Amino acid sequence: MATPNTAPPVDVERFVRLTNVPLDEAYALLANARTRLALHALSAAEPPVSVTELAAVVADRDDADERTVEASLVHVVLPKLAGANVLEYDGETGLIRLERPVVAAAEPFADPSRPERSGPNASP
Repeated sequence: MATPNTAPPVDVERFVRLTNVPLDEAYALLANARTRLALHALSAAEPPVSVTELAAVVADRDDADERTVEASLVHVVLPKLAGANVLEYDGETGLIRLERPVVAAAEPFADPSRPERSGPNASP
């Protein structure tokens, strides 16, 4: 199981600037390692992303069972992030939309089967 040290760090000031989430709320959201893992994975992916896809990536990084991770994402992580207007989550379709990266996309989450995001922060 992941500890807070296994999740990539997040630049909280950048997160606040990009999401307009109040600083105290940002710290509360980002205190959860699985939330940070999910945000890194979503920031590196093209939207929409299915809960199943996200759970697979997070479980691999979290060294946890995919079903356990998926339950955590569906019942805790995604509702909190959606409630803070960080992302859109449709519980009926299981699709997640993060319109733009809100954390620096970590290389370990790059999926060679998906095109990389383009923009000023994209690597060549």
